[in-house]
Amino acid sequence: MKSVNSKPAEHFHSATRMVLLFFFLLVLPAALLAQTPQPAPPAHTLSGTVLDPSSADVVDAQLTLVTANGSVQASTSTDRAGYFFFDDLPHGKYRLRIHAVGFKDGLVDVTISAKPLLPLRITLAISAVSEVVSVTADENIPQTSTDPSENLNANNITRDALDRVPVFDLDYITLLSRFLSDDAIATSGVSLVVNGVEANGPGVSASAVQEVKINQNPYSARFARPGRARVEITTKAGTPAYHGTVNFLTRNSVFDASNALAATKPTESRYMEEGSFTGPLGRDKRNTFLLSLEQDNDNLQAVVHASGSPVPPTTNPVDENVPAPQRHFFGSFRAFHDFDNGDQVWVGYSYEDQKNRNQGVGGIVLPEAGYTTGFTEHELNVSYRHIFSTKWVNQLRFLFGHNDNPTTSNVAAPQLLVQGVFTGGGAQADLHRTEAHFDGTDFVTYTNGRHMLVFGVDVPDLSRRGSDDFTYQQGAYTFADINAFNANQPAGFRIQTGDGHVVFWERIVSGFIEDSVRIKPNLSVTLGMRYYFQNYFNNDVNNFAPRFAIAWAPRPQGKIIFRGGAGVFYDRSGNRAIADLLHFNGINLLRLILPLQTNGAVP
Repeated sequence: MKSVNSKPAEHFHSATRMVLLFFFLLVLPAALLAQTPQPAPPAHTLSGTVLDPSSADVVDAQLTLVTANGSVQASTSTDRAGYFFFDDLPHGKYRLRIHAVGFKDGLVDVTISAKPLLPLRITLAISAVSEVVSVTADENIPQTSTDPSENLNANNITRDALDRVPVFDLDYITLLSRFLSDDAIATSGVSLVVNGVEANGPGVSASAVQEVKINQNPYSARFARPGRARVEITTKAGTPAYHGTVNFLTRNSVFDASNALAATKPTESRYMEEGSFTGPLGRDKRNTFLLSLEQDNDNLQAVVHASGSPVPPTTNPVDENVPAPQRHFFGSFRAFHDFDNGDQVWVGYSYEDQKNRNQGVGGIVLPEAGYTTGFTEHELNVSYRHIFSTKWVNQLRFLFGHNDNPTTSNVAAPQLLVQGVFTGGGAQADLHRTEAHFDGTDFVTYTNGRHMLVFGVDVPDLSRRGSDDFTYQQGAYTFADINAFNANQPAGFRIQTGDGHVVFWERIVSGFIEDSVRIKPNLSVTLGMRYYFQNYFNNDVNNFAPRFAIAWAPRPQGKIIFRGGAGVFYDRSGNRAIADLLHFNGINLLRLILPLQTNGAVP
């Protein structure tokens, strides 16, 4: 056997050399830095979006940044989302020149300083309509404007801000719903407007959202609800260069505290992947696409802590962790084409599938009394913008969709509810809802001098809905305590009988006209009228809703603006109320609640 000599002296000298080398690497940069002049303050970036009067993106607008002495500092153009970006700009004063075909040239004064510079939002006037916007970027006070859509209590969150704000689960809609007013929300819930059309969802994954607005133009006749009751979402467009975003989210119960009601700590985990990818379709840069995907696997567990169980009949405690997984997938693809004259058309398809198992389980509700929910939706979106002339622009947007929403009980059996002990048997929650719907809007924007006139037709909902209500078809028994359950003496019985299948059409149509007049540079007035028709509840023809808004600045260049407005807003019932009206008309469905004597007989 050969022995190995460790050579401790050689190892000691080697370690000493390593320590000296490490010390030298630390001290030398500090010494050089002390002898080197400090660099100048860091340069800053300038970014923003360019829009037309209807808030649509202006593509391929040419932007030139000029210094105070007239020399060109940098130049760029907007992408398919109307976005531009300048990097590494030295401190100083600049003038930003914007030029786009079919629009009046714009000028923006910008000051780059040590203070962070917020993204600019520049609106170009069409043709001969002239407007110069001055922006001073070195002031903390937001810029004021008498434009009806520029009220300072509006919440506009751009893509840049969305990337910087930590949003739980990337759920921007839930986050921004905090800014809404409960007294303004309709009976059917928050009004979600996506690219100008009312919709059930954003139609894209989180990273493909371009901008979210709350309380934008609160009294506009274009929309059914006031500003504090709607969320307006603008999605990304295709780009001539490839861009992509990927987000990952993971959670694991290894970091959770123990659950006091669980015999063992529930093993839970979540894995969410979301992203979007955009770029050209082929060699023609006018053809682009947008792909967005989301996969969410949430492995939850429900903790059951009941005092007994009906199968087998026992009063022994039940402590159990029940898997309640939630699965969600969403995919969307859109193809865009930009014409030479500024027109744009895009077509998109989206698919969504969601399934949640063992819902309602937990606490004293046993696994057998749970249910499974599902949701599947197909949707086709179309948008077409056409510029007739320098004064007339038409925007057509619509979607077709179909969704299927079943709810199935885990066990087909009567429900057994023992007060304070357990809930077993079947959930008696069987439902099945289907919907085939059309939503759309077509509006025209006309600009001339001091006027910007918008008018059109809005169809928030034209749908064929099916509703199958099979809840409590086998009945539900209620027991006062465990002794009454063991003695088979229920205190009450509930059952639903009849035909639970109904099919109905929901028709909601609106028309609107609105004129924004800039009477003076410091005074603007907006007058509008919206008309409603719904074939249920409001089956009349006199639903006219006038709208009015005014903005006045005591000084044309001042920072104080007085705003006011008023309007009439009609509520909509929503499809659930219509389905209940048809179900429980005294003929289709009957729900019976019978109190029983202690011996289980009807008194």
